[in-house]
Amino acid sequence: MNLLSQPGTLQTPGFAHYAVAWSPFHTSRLAVASAANFGLVGNGRLHLVSSNPAPGGPPRLGIDKQYETQDGLYDVAWSEIHENQLVTASGDGSIRLWDVMLNDLPIRVWQEHTREVFSVDWSNVKKDTFASSSWDGTVKLWTPDRPRSVTTLQAHHSCVYQAMFSPHQVDLLATCSTDGTVKIFDLRTPAYVNAGPGVNTFTTPLSAAVLTIPASATEILSIDWNKYRPMVLASAGVDKNVKIWDCRMIKPGETPQVGGNCETQLLGHEYAVRKVQWSPHRPDILATASYDMTCRIWTTTPTQGRPQLLHIHDTHTEFVVGASWSLYEEGVLASYFLSDSLHTLYDYQPITLTIAGGSFIYTTHHTCTHDELDPISGCKNATVISLRTPDTAAANWALQASSIWASSIYLADHIGELHLDAYLTAASRSGSPCRILELGASAGLPSILIAKMCPTAAVTATDYPDAALMQALSENVTRNNVAQTCGVVPFAWGTDPEPVLRGAAKFDVVLAADTLWNSDLHEIFIDALQTTLKKSVAARIHLVVGLHTGRYTIGSFLRRAMESGFDLESVVELELKGSTRRDWDVNRENEDDQERRRWIIWIQLKWTTTELSL
Repeated sequence: MNLLSQPGTLQTPGFAHYAVAWSPFHTSRLAVASAANFGLVGNGRLHLVSSNPAPGGPPRLGIDKQYETQDGLYDVAWSEIHENQLVTASGDGSIRLWDVMLNDLPIRVWQEHTREVFSVDWSNVKKDTFASSSWDGTVKLWTPDRPRSVTTLQAHHSCVYQAMFSPHQVDLLATCSTDGTVKIFDLRTPAYVNAGPGVNTFTTPLSAAVLTIPASATEILSIDWNKYRPMVLASAGVDKNVKIWDCRMIKPGETPQVGGNCETQLLGHEYAVRKVQWSPHRPDILATASYDMTCRIWTTTPTQGRPQLLHIHDTHTEFVVGASWSLYEEGVLASYFLSDSLHTLYDYQPITLTIAGGSFIYTTHHTCTHDELDPISGCKNATVISLRTPDTAAANWALQASSIWASSIYLADHIGELHLDAYLTAASRSGSPCRILELGASAGLPSILIAKMCPTAAVTATDYPDAALMQALSENVTRNNVAQTCGVVPFAWGTDPEPVLRGAAKFDVVLAADTLWNSDLHEIFIDALQTTLKKSVAARIHLVVGLHTGRYTIGSFLRRAMESGFDLESVVELELKGSTRRDWDVNRENEDDQERRRWIIWIQLKWTTTELSL
């Protein structure tokens, strides 16, 4: 499965996106439900969007038509029987049926819900029926030709965030709610359940669910049926967890049950998960969208030794509230977010700046202290570097090598902190070149920048031996005209370093950006440092690490490194977008994810005296 490497983007100034739906009839047609002022107050807008391929670049997204509404739109669903019709869910409690061949006004409006309608779902089995769910606790079933709802389920006593028809059984409907439960209703059962002696079910009605799953102690925001495995559901919500439920315990006609078997949990999101959706093409792949500003791709059947998390899209700068797979093109995913103004409101720093296959232009803005560092410009002119990020094989997505990380940008911005002028001076006296190695280079920004600014240095950029990764890195080196002084070598940590050394001396400087996030790799990463760093008093290792890695993970690496022959020369916390410096503290308190993203850690290691004497 190959995700679309370079995304097309659509801007709708003033309107936050709440939902997107791909047409079941047209490969390139989408509908986007939007709301002004983050959906809190004001009008809404339905956008009809086309996605058209562009040779050599991202798809072009264009707005073909738009419809205005008096209140914000929270969801949209295409008809399964009429290619030009779709329904929307509105904040004023209304449901509107639109025909894209007509202008301005809907062809039908229903107003039965007493509060906001938060979801609409069209059955792809009983294709003349769709469902709506509302903050009023009800779920209603509709057909386009009737002026009133067909059925009302008093599903929950609190907000119903989503109601979805089973793609396998026509009479099964699942819901999720503020109350932390997922419920499955069989539409063939009686409408009400006996709540016990003395309870009037007509004044406090609750429709009978054949299965109630106590999925979380907090709100469940999203559910989705697996398209290939009947009776399997995914749920996600405020507790940040994604859970996969096996619901085969349902037996129609029996007493309502409480239960559900949780097959697995997908852990990793840092804030509430707003949307979960199974792939329409693979039974084991699903996408999630979160307020942590990421969209993630998971597998429920990882190969041995591989994690369940396959990929992280971290290019959004705002809360990601949804994701929708293309029904026709495998691996094509649309994600949507609230508004660029949220970045200003919440000061939430992204940790990566591109996605797989994306382009990136870097321009220097730092000053140099030694003319030899930039003999062409004398440090007066900016150096421009053009990059394309790698798109690794699916089996290697867990490497997180398909993006340019904020720590890499920080290292490039502060390249003077490497004090390369001293190494270059020493090298000119000895007649041997200054040798610099980057581990986990990905797109190769620090290596290419050093090669441009230090043409007498011998730079080597390495990363995992993935063919696409190595090709992209090599092309970046060639594109920026530094192939003569910057070599590209595939290198798996923990293996023989001879292909990197190529019979020459080891390296004066070894550097890496954001390579400590996986503690399982610390041992082989330290082995790579030990086998490539020159045994000299001046040799140094520089590691720039985003604090999102976690203090204890960084602390664990530092302990291992110092047990392996290295001295910790310095470790300092640096503000990513400021000038504040502070001492490293593994136990710093009162720090949430928003705060951690504001800091990077710069680690400098050298050989211990004992190691140098060996």
